[in-house]
Amino acid sequence: MNGVRQETPYPAGMALLTGHERRDVNWCWRPRGTSIPLLIHTRSGEAVVRVNDVEHPLTTGDTVVWDAGAAQDFGCRRSTRPWEIIWAHFPPRSHWYDWLTWPTLGPGVRRIPLPQPGLHARIDAALLDMDVSAHGASPRTVDFALNALERALLWLDAANPARRQLDDRLREAILFVGHHLDRPLSVAAIADAVQLSPSRLSHLFTEQIGIPPGRYVERRRIERAQALLVSSSLSIGAIAATTGFSSQFYFATRFRAVVKMTPRDWRQRTGTQRDLID
Repeated sequence: MNGVRQETPYPAGMALLTGHERRDVNWCWRPRGTSIPLLIHTRSGEAVVRVNDVEHPLTTGDTVVWDAGAAQDFGCRRSTRPWEIIWAHFPPRSHWYDWLTWPTLGPGVRRIPLPQPGLHARIDAALLDMDVSAHGASPRTVDFALNALERALLWLDAANPARRQLDDRLREAILFVGHHLDRPLSVAAIADAVQLSPSRLSHLFTEQIGIPPGRYVERRRIERAQALLVSSSLSIGAIAATTGFSSQFYFATRFRAVVKMTPRDWRQRTGTQRDLID
């Protein structure tokens, strides 16, 4: 790091620039940063970020973002294990900025450390998809790539230590429930899908969501039923089946207990078309 430092070039004017590569001994130094933010996600290997002469190590799963204009000073000095990264110089959409309020390493430089395994896999997959899409042949190449980047940023936001953190297995259980609302969903079946004991799953739901898993499933089913009642002409019996209730009678009973009115009254009150005859 001694002597005259040579500034790393940057192709200005690019709407989106991405890459996926393995770097041996390599260093990037842009004292004036770049015109749009830079994101780097470490897939494997090790590197260092320098901010105000302080070095911060980067390891597998770490993701760093530099704001536009923030000095970029990073790289790897050892070639024993290449530094595998996915990177993107990207134009942030206005609603992304709230998702990018990560823990800071210094002015304009922020990092999300290695998240829980489930989130890590989703972030990694979304960023790989971003890079593949950015170099595709579709006339919507940039849009597909930015869509994948947006998905990655949402998962990174979920991994932000400043946000309320859900247990990785609980997050997977919630996704499993959402994908299988039309099927029988016992606590044991949900627990088995995410490799937990029923008692541990119940504890996580009560501790982090505030209600037991059975009540959570019922709430999700009622919410979906409400949406179908106001947006479709499906019969109440069909909605009961679609949302996983064992019978129309049981659906109507639980709907009334939660919503304080019958499904038919809910549909009429919202001004949508009347229920079809079963």
